[in-house]
Amino acid sequence: MAFAAVMLLPFSLGGVFGAYLAGGFVAGSETEPLIEWARMAFVYGWIFVVGFGGYRAYAVALRPDNLDGLLTTVSHRDVIGGLVLAEFMLWSAFFVTVGSAATVAFAVGAGSLLTIPALLLTLCLLLVTGIPAGFILALAVRNAGVRSRLLSRLRTLFLALLGIGYFALIFTNAFASVLEPIYRVLAPTPIDWFGDLAALGLGIGASPLRAIGAMGFTGVFVVIAVASLYRLAAWLWYADGVHITHEVERSVDRSSRLGGLSRILSQPVFGVVAVDWKRARRSPISLSFALYPLIVLAGPIVTAVQTGEIGTGLPLWILLSGTWVAGSLFALNVVGQEGAALPVTLLSDAPERSLVIGHVVSGALLIAPVTVAATVITGLLSPHSVPVVMSLGAAALVLSIGSGAIATGVGIGFPRFEAVSVSRSTKAIVPSALAFVTYSIMVLVVALPTGLAHSGITGHALASVVGINQFVIGLSGTLVSAVLACLVGLISMYIARDRVRNYRLG
Repeated sequence: MAFAAVMLLPFSLGGVFGAYLAGGFVAGSETEPLIEWARMAFVYGWIFVVGFGGYRAYAVALRPDNLDGLLTTVSHRDVIGGLVLAEFMLWSAFFVTVGSAATVAFAVGAGSLLTIPALLLTLCLLLVTGIPAGFILALAVRNAGVRSRLLSRLRTLFLALLGIGYFALIFTNAFASVLEPIYRVLAPTPIDWFGDLAALGLGIGASPLRAIGAMGFTGVFVVIAVASLYRLAAWLWYADGVHITHEVERSVDRSSRLGGLSRILSQPVFGVVAVDWKRARRSPISLSFALYPLIVLAGPIVTAVQTGEIGTGLPLWILLSGTWVAGSLFALNVVGQEGAALPVTLLSDAPERSLVIGHVVSGALLIAPVTVAATVITGLLSPHSVPVVMSLGAAALVLSIGSGAIATGVGIGFPRFEAVSVSRSTKAIVPSALAFVTYSIMVLVVALPTGLAHSGITGHALASVVGINQFVIGLSGTLVSAVLACLVGLISMYIARDRVRNYRLG
């Protein structure tokens, strides 16, 4: 909470200063279009409160601890009422502080102190109507999921598509295309009247009747919302719900599912690989940390989409991201992710060999082909020459395999044994923060020669200075990174195997 407060401080100060500038703009502008802008601003503000309030209600607020125990001691009306009031108080803590400061700054800039009570009242009404509306939406969605077998089956797919769509909106900056239809639906409703209430005292043509209507609408809405919340909460919490059962075909020979892999690898190593993949299939959310590279790839992908061209930098970012994922996916917490099975694993025959090599192989087999393919395809579509792309592909293959070896020693040095929350209802053992940081730095150092040699700026400059073809520079960078990856990987695996061999449960 302290970190969030520190991060919000500059935005809050910027918002207060922006409110002061907006007040000055209102004081010195024409009156006719300003009231329309005020109405539009508060409609979008209401959409924001409902959207984020509904998300918090769905993901957090409607899942209190020991819900069954609560419902045996108090009624569902008390529970939902307390949850809504708690959420209202949480939002009010921000609106009362920052909102009050922004209101005063706006009033000073506009030269109208009568605006302060009108704006504060409008902000309160925005919360009083928006938060219950968000809860109603969240309850409606959860009720539909509880009663519909089809929606229960497709819930994971729907959430994945929703997450992809959210990231797509961020990358393409297309929020207006989504929010504008919602605004058009809400603009003819009484929600548009909040702008008139907020603009009273500014002299920009606000309607007193619409302002009074906004307060009357709030009272009616609260009465209807309370009744709806009680009914929807009862439907949700007292419902039996649908139950989905999955039929799984079990074969006698489990290793046959992976084809000839069991014949290539030794049985202990193959067992570790199979367990890693089963964990990933059964609980993919526990590997959600592998999505971190999306933050790195956001900029190059957005640039490629906006310009319609793939530059020389995108293949390098894909190579680096794939390398990071390949090593961190399974090998960055060799001992910790064994969980309750750790004592049995340590008592097995040569556990250091099976654990260390198995985790490296499981990540490399999954991610290395994807990284190489994505790097080569984007490289061929970029201005890079074909020989340079082949050098990039070789670097992607070597680094994707070597990153797992690098991760083993880091993970054994900074293990994590306790499960952490990866979602509201799911806990999993993930690598520690120190392991993430140390591993990321080592991967960057190892991949740096490849990045510099294949960069459109530094690689071309080195080729011009030395007077040789850029392919030679790129191949040299690949060879240097390969040597570093092998050297660091071997040292890291040696440390990991030694730690596992001599590990004692204390």
